Amino acid sequence: MTPGRARVRRRSTVIMAALVLALCSALTVTLLRSPAPAAGPFATGAPLLGNEESWMATLAEPGRRPPGELMRDALGCVPLFQWATGARAVPRGQVTLAYSVGASPSRAALVRGIRVVKGPDVPLPRGDDVACAGQVADERLAAVTAARGKPVQPVRLSLDGLARGEAGSREEAPLPVRAGGTATGLVTVMTAACSCAWWVELDVEENGGLVTVRVDDDGRPFTLAPPTTPLATSADQELMAQRPLSRAAGDPQPPRAGISAAATLVPASESRQAESDVPLDPAAAVGGEARLGRVGCRRMYESVVRAGGVPAGDHEIQLVVTAPAGLEGAVLDARVRLATVRLDAEQRYRYACSRAGVNPHTHAARQAGTPELSPHTLMRGHPRQGVGLSVPLATDEPFSFRPTGLNGVPRPDGRGAYGTAGVIVPQVATFGLTVEVTVTLPTGERADFTLTDHGEPFLLGPATDMMTPAHREQYHEPNSGPGVHYNEELISRPHPG
Repeated sequence: MTPGRARVRRRSTVIMAALVLALCSALTVTLLRSPAPAAGPFATGAPLLGNEESWMATLAEPGRRPPGELMRDALGCVPLFQWATGARAVPRGQVTLAYSVGASPSRAALVRGIRVVKGPDVPLPRGDDVACAGQVADERLAAVTAARGKPVQPVRLSLDGLARGEAGSREEAPLPVRAGGTATGLVTVMTAACSCAWWVELDVEENGGLVTVRVDDDGRPFTLAPPTTPLATSADQELMAQRPLSRAAGDPQPPRAGISAAATLVPASESRQAESDVPLDPAAAVGGEARLGRVGCRRMYESVVRAGGVPAGDHEIQLVVTAPAGLEGAVLDARVRLATVRLDAEQRYRYACSRAGVNPHTHAARQAGTPELSPHTLMRGHPRQGVGLSVPLATDEPFSFRPTGLNGVPRPDGRGAYGTAGVIVPQVATFGLTVEVTVTLPTGERADFTLTDHGEPFLLGPATDMMTPAHREQYHEPNSGPGVHYNEELISRPHPG
């Protein structure tokens, strides 16, 4: 046994979050940034990464752009969204807001209605555009659903047509708040033409009287600007994972011959692994929503990647191409190309996490017929000999662009989509990969793409169970769900052997 492994085996339990609050209060802790008033109802709000529309915002300062470490597909969109919100980026077109309402200690309250108020006009932001594509999800939305016991749809309000200082029509939004407690609702505010400040007003009934409670950005109004040229291509939007986007980073990728293409790596749903050059403390990454299933492991994974680490273990490579709907007789060729090889995986710090009752080294589930791609087979006894070679993802594959997205729902832009996938099974080394795509149209015209992780190869390290690493920590989530009570911690388990 190596000394590094001995240290890990002696380690018993790592508390990754002191979750002493009930699940229904997890979001409230996130949103309420100031002490509750001594008497009377009060409220505060915070933007969320909504799950219905692609999020997009513009930085206020010209020349500013997101830090490069945030522009990695493995991180998803939440870190970029949090950074942009902290930098006071102005949302474009619409924004979803979570508002928490608190009642006085002695009296319950009831939110009756909600309306948006238009503030003064603000200059159009001139900085970098940032956005998210793919399946967007903010775990705080799941926290609201869990607290209410049912899916919660945001009330939709528009700023268009309002004069400065004018309030829009009141919409019914009943929300009971127990005495001394809080409750959370959702609202989406939209505009097609307004670059302006705004806030929300709630009609709150307490002790038989009706009061107006303002929801703003910690004392300042929120801001919103009209939609601008999208960053996400139709192919980006069809991915089953989140992609952070930035115009300064080269997004959107231009179409070729009317074809758009996008690819990304997706970790296994039940477990995640990552590797790092330096020791890290994943415990610091878990916050108030970690009770929700898969949140703890995702945050562990993201914290390692954000600190410069690399995803590891089986990942699904997803490829999507889009074109005008109804185009038939196209042929797809796609290859996963080996761009770089790094051989010190056993000496790096390795972190694995799984859901309760799941082996963290469980290999990615795959549908029947999904190919398994093994880049190590290209090395032919010497790692450098494999660089530049590729494994096939699709070979002379005929297909048509059906008149819908991959989810079967017609797209508003009239484009059709086609997708394919394979499971990357890395062994021995840490690989840098690109996806080379050729679509041949019935006319003989070709569209060629080299798909990367924002200009860099997709990096993927080997699974921990494929080696004997010197440093590793293995975590698992406790049982999760709104009705489950358990010891609220993520546990570091000594690896057998």
